[in-house]
Amino acid sequence: MHRRLAVVPLLVTLALCLPAPTASADQPSKLANTLAALWTKVLETPSASNPFGTGGPGFACWDLGGTVAALAPDPVPSCTVKTGTKIFVSGSSAECSTFPNDCPGANATEGQLETAAKKLVDSSAPPVTLDGKPVAVTFVKTGLLNIVLPTDNIFGIPAGSGHSVALGWVALLQPLPPGTHTIHITTTNPARNFNTQIVVSPGRQ
Repeated sequence: MHRRLAVVPLLVTLALCLPAPTASADQPSKLANTLAALWTKVLETPSASNPFGTGGPGFACWDLGGTVAALAPDPVPSCTVKTGTKIFVSGSSAECSTFPNDCPGANATEGQLETAAKKLVDSSAPPVTLDGKPVAVTFVKTGLLNIVLPTDNIFGIPAGSGHSVALGWVALLQPLPPGTHTIHITTTNPARNFNTQIVVSPGRQ
């Protein structure tokens, strides 16, 4: 499960023909809330339609309601969004929960979950570029998340509730014009460095 849920680069972002956009006035709490929404959706999505589950799709663009994030066990090769969509990007992200088959497992405290998850992400901000321009990322953590697993869940255990803590290096980018853009993330594990194409299609959601 560590392979599936931890240290998975969270990619999507887009670029203007001007300096690379940043998170601008976004507060760390807003970034943490978006990260919480993303990992909650990942954990609560049934295995059959979850890239982290057995037989699920190989990659995913997660719709967070006006914001799209790409997160999967392997680098996401491409993600298409509509004009007007905010883009959530992270160079390194992980979660740990109280569910069996996850780290560190049942009865863990919030502090223990945070400590375990922190070991699975880069200790310093990974370099992230967007069409060759640097994108600043901020380290945030979510606090304790209440998770309700469906019957068909990625842990392969009975449905039930538990807790999780997620953290990572992230940024939230504002909507960008139509076009194809490339993001490159460099992590402490060279095997996980990658380029991903992001396509912004004409028309609003």
